[in-house]
Amino acid sequence: MSLLDHFDFFHPEVHNNPYPYFAELREKAPLFWTKSLQAHVLSRYEDVAYVLKNPALFSSVDIRVNGMRPQDRNELGELSSVTNLVNSDPPIHTRLRGLVSRAFLPKRISEMEPRVRELSRGLVAEMTAQGEFDFMDGLASPLPVTIIAEMLGIEISRRRDFKRWSDSLMSATAESLRTGKMSEEATRSAGEMFAYMKEIAEKRRLEPKGDLISLLVQSSEGVEALSPAEVNSFAVLLLIAGNETTTNLLGNSLLALIRHPEQYEWLRNNPSREACAAVAEETLRYDSPVVGLMRRATQDVELGGGKVPAESTVMVLVASANHDPRKFPNPERFDPQRDTNGTLSFGHGIHFCLGAPLTRLEAPVALQELMERAPRLGFASRQPERIDYGSSFFLRGPRSLWLRKS
Repeated sequence: MSLLDHFDFFHPEVHNNPYPYFAELREKAPLFWTKSLQAHVLSRYEDVAYVLKNPALFSSVDIRVNGMRPQDRNELGELSSVTNLVNSDPPIHTRLRGLVSRAFLPKRISEMEPRVRELSRGLVAEMTAQGEFDFMDGLASPLPVTIIAEMLGIEISRRRDFKRWSDSLMSATAESLRTGKMSEEATRSAGEMFAYMKEIAEKRRLEPKGDLISLLVQSSEGVEALSPAEVNSFAVLLLIAGNETTTNLLGNSLLALIRHPEQYEWLRNNPSREACAAVAEETLRYDSPVVGLMRRATQDVELGGGKVPAESTVMVLVASANHDPRKFPNPERFDPQRDTNGTLSFGHGIHFCLGAPLTRLEAPVALQELMERAPRLGFASRQPERIDYGSSFFLRGPRSLWLRKS
């Protein structure tokens, strides 16, 4: 029996370990129709890269999932119809990226390293002072959400709300795709965040403070400022792309290291910044924090051995592309010393993740600080054998990861 006979992104076994299914997709059905999402799925590296680098053929606008567009889901109110970097094409995308990218210039990101290291060191010390600890709750989650909140200029008193909004919106998105509805809690959280961010955006427009929101609401060099609604939409994007991606990357890195003792020992013998960066890059390939991305075909396209019809939804599996042996030899082997050039976890082309440099700063620094204080970690007794990956199939990372020093 083929694994594809009952393939469904919502199936618990697929959700727990999608990689055997992805391998079969690549070999037997590189263009696969999934009924649960009403979408065509592409799984080979060459096809995925082609879609991502051709926005004229594969648009990010008006994508239907289960036959519905985001603006059809009115539970999120105004937020569902706001254009942002993810759901736009040029020239709108060009304008938005031109304004937002000023906050993510390499020099600006590199200047954040002392703060990232200081915060990582403090979180690691507090976390590892306990006999057993949840790595996700102790380091992987608070580090990126704190950095993003500081960048935006969110008050310290509201940062727990910021994380709660993020978690609620992520779980609500997955639930909405399954059932077509969102919980009252998610709707309430979205409303709270929207109201708060609109208030902050207006305050920063009148009285800039040098934070990211102040930057976004001020026109500069002929680039029009973001509206309060656009600022809110961008904040949600940062929560997901800048927060969840780093959190999942750190969790997946620890899982991979513990499950591959030889590679863990290699890192212990060489806990340099460069080695920690190599672990992060290989984790991006081996167990991507982002499973897939959605696009809309603007015309009929021959791809994956078949035809993708115009106006149909396409899901490109970047996690599968990263395991394509045509691109990465022996892809099921976790090897931080391999050449990971070409990994698609941050996307490709004009939609390449704006926050990638920040994630590539945070993850190696956090891993290095962890290796400095707790070089030998293993699963704690309370950690279930089966990892809980939450409800989202777009993003992949453990919800909790109980560890102990060994």
